Amino acid sequence: MDDDSAAFGGPPRAAADDGPGGGEPPDDAEVVRASLERVRRRAGHVVRYFFAHLFRHHPHLRPLFPAVMDDQYERLFAALTQVVEQLGRPGLPARLERLGRDHLKFGVADADYPAVGASLVAALRRHSPATWDEPTEAAWQRTYRSIAAHMTAGARRAVAAGEPGCWEATVVSHRLHGGHTAVIRAAVRRPYPWLPGQYATVEHQDLPGVWRPYSLAGVSAADERERVLEFHVARVPGGLLSGVLCDRTRPGRRLRLGPASGSALAPPHGTPGVTLIAGGTGWAPVKPVLDELLRRRPAPRIRVDAVARGEAHFYDGAFLDGLLRDRPWLSAYWWYQEQGEGLIGAAERLHEQLRRRRDWAGETVYLCGPGGFVQETAELLFSCGLPPEALIRDPQPASAARRGHVSPAEAFLDPQPVHWIDPDARIGPDARIGPPVDPGAAPPAPATAAGPSCLPRRAEVRGRTRAS
Repeated sequence: MDDDSAAFGGPPRAAADDGPGGGEPPDDAEVVRASLERVRRRAGHVVRYFFAHLFRHHPHLRPLFPAVMDDQYERLFAALTQVVEQLGRPGLPARLERLGRDHLKFGVADADYPAVGASLVAALRRHSPATWDEPTEAAWQRTYRSIAAHMTAGARRAVAAGEPGCWEATVVSHRLHGGHTAVIRAAVRRPYPWLPGQYATVEHQDLPGVWRPYSLAGVSAADERERVLEFHVARVPGGLLSGVLCDRTRPGRRLRLGPASGSALAPPHGTPGVTLIAGGTGWAPVKPVLDELLRRRPAPRIRVDAVARGEAHFYDGAFLDGLLRDRPWLSAYWWYQEQGEGLIGAAERLHEQLRRRRDWAGETVYLCGPGGFVQETAELLFSCGLPPEALIRDPQPASAARRGHVSPAEAFLDPQPVHWIDPDARIGPDARIGPPVDPGAAPPAPATAAGPSCLPRRAEVRGRTRAS
């Protein structure tokens, strides 16, 4: 259904239901938003009551959730808030269908949705004793039924198309670089559709029910039956999954993967120039996007700017060294902290160099890295004249661990953007990126960007900038 007002507005109401003065009654979206607003300062109590109600009346659903629920509380209310905020907007039904498809990996069945809806309404009713009435409950019932209908429709279509709920993967190699970044390669026996720039949600066998998104750094063929997926995982202090992936993951351990998702894909064919900017493990999606660009004929002008806390933090440096040896025409620069320099010194020098560039016409920038770095760099690029449509980035929010501890009420008052698990970009199992090419071949139009020696002294790239 394309008309969101029809999807979420509920059936027409009789004249007797009109509000004071005979005017039109508020639609369901207005009623639901007002109801949620009234309980926002009791969000922590609401969400805990919801789960208690759900598990008491439907104990078979408890195994679908992680053992430690603290993070789940924030995620639930943040997701509910965003859905309610988007009621009536064009695109919400399609997003809900993709969300329903992704919920297959949790083992959610169609019959589970009414149970969730009943517990949600019970929790809201319990914490709105002075304002809850029949019209409010009816609005929530209609709204939830519509949300559930879109999600179950998406799940059914995925099942009918033969898509698995998740992919079973076996770790084939694990390398922990400097105690802070793990490079993990895992094999899957079923075809895994993906596009460069996308990510997968990952669950570890030691943490059932805990899923986190990690960018795919590449997919290669191990043999005729297996495909090997590469992930780069940065250790997050206090993070539930990153520590396990860094410290307790060895060859033979099992992972489960959700479908490839994400709309931050490689620039379209015909793009004349591309600047790839990677901060930290933002290199993971940049790596396959760079490979995709190098396969094109003609290839665009390409410049790579990789930023890390220190030279030792370039965990994939051998790959970039080899790439530069094979392609001497490629412009690639490494930015890292110098002795005596602050933590953000390398990023500041990169930003100064970006300010001095005058070749933004026709340029596309692919940007990935920590949230703060991405946001500041994007604002700088826009101030330099880069059109917003020429910037490609995946708006992935910070995790709860990165935010520090917040209560559900605080999360409700200051909600973080909810990352739609299965965004717009999807491909079929038969999609291909393109045939392999000679790794030493240069494109017809080699890069012409000036090297760091042409930059003002304060903006120089310090450290390795080209393969020796």
